[in-house]
Amino acid sequence: MLLTGESLQKGQTAANLRVFDVNTFELIKEIPVTNSHVVKTLWHPKLNQIFVGCGNGLVRCYYDEKRSFRGAILCASKSYRKKKPADVVGVSQIITPHALPMFRQEKSKSLRKKQEKDRLDPRPDLPITSGQGGRVASSGGTLSSYVIRNLGLSKRVDDDQDPREAILKYAKEAAENPYWIAPAYKKTQPKPIFNDEPDAKKAKQE
Repeated sequence: MLLTGESLQKGQTAANLRVFDVNTFELIKEIPVTNSHVVKTLWHPKLNQIFVGCGNGLVRCYYDEKRSFRGAILCASKSYRKKKPADVVGVSQIITPHALPMFRQEKSKSLRKKQEKDRLDPRPDLPITSGQGGRVASSGGTLSSYVIRNLGLSKRVDDDQDPREAILKYAKEAAENPYWIAPAYKKTQPKPIFNDEPDAKKAKQE
């Protein structure tokens, strides 16, 4: 037998796959393929299947269930997996128009509207630490506030507080009890030595 494909002629709706007898050149079989040209035909001797490539990118495979071996039969013989009733769980809405307001369910909304509503009114996160001074939220989220709070101060320092006023509160205590300056030079420089000359006079001497 001789196998060949034909091009799509003008006015023809489908190109055919033709099978001829080699001895008599008699047409044995004519199979319509697709509404495009048949570009290439291939017969696989081991699989005993015919593959046809078309001009529109379509590939068709012809086989006999009794004479063909593997190939496309492995794909065609697979059956779809039947869904069990336990695999699908349907969630039905119970409508109770005469129920009390506290037990009444809301009407089902689309997923898009529900996401938009959740985005518009999000719930703020609760504070990690407890408040102080009558305030619920924790104050002072900057690095300076964190350092000041961890220097042994009993009260928290707000970010909007004037730093100059906060320092002047401890000016008198720092003068009487210089805890952060004097002990550092107690062994190396027990008697403080200061430069009383102004910078302008010092520059002239140089």
